[in-house]
Amino acid sequence: MVKVIAFDLVGVLVTERDIYLTEEEDKLERMFGNNINDSEYMIEAKKIIDNELTLIKTIEELISKLYKVKDENLFKKIKEKHNDVKIIIATNHVSFVKNFINKKFNKDYLNDILISAEINKIKPNLDFYNYILEKFKLEPKELLFLDDNIDNVRGAEKLGINTIKVNKDTDLYSEISKFLDVK
Repeated sequence: MVKVIAFDLVGVLVTERDIYLTEEEDKLERMFGNNINDSEYMIEAKKIIDNELTLIKTIEELISKLYKVKDENLFKKIKEKHNDVKIIIATNHVSFVKNFINKKFNKDYLNDILISAEINKIKPNLDFYNYILEKFKLEPKELLFLDDNIDNVRGAEKLGINTIKVNKDTDLYSEISKFLDVK
């Protein structure tokens, strides 16, 4: 029985808007992915924008204007039917994305946010998934992991974790219900 659902962020819960980015924004955005900590990101980002306050403001504004939530009621729909299931976001990103997540996702339905730059672990490394299993005291079969990156999905599968490979047209609620509705 699934006790925790772990969602990747970009490509799963949010899409990237097709918007104009300045040269600096484009470079900063390309570095969002596999960040084991904010320090390493900031070292590289300061080569683009030297002033730290300006840099942080630019990063947060970029995240806010770039990402669009796909289904704002997804967590609510899941919790209405399966209130005992915990919902977490588990993403490879810089910690600055947390402000966006806290603004866009209802805290009444979201149990935790795990960001690679904060936990110092990156998908698809097995220690990322083991961190989730240990934190929530789960057996692999009790975790459902959703990601749009096949390498991340395969990493979770190596540990026996239930997975859903998300594509642009995946109906998340329907796919998740297939796991949760099994008695």
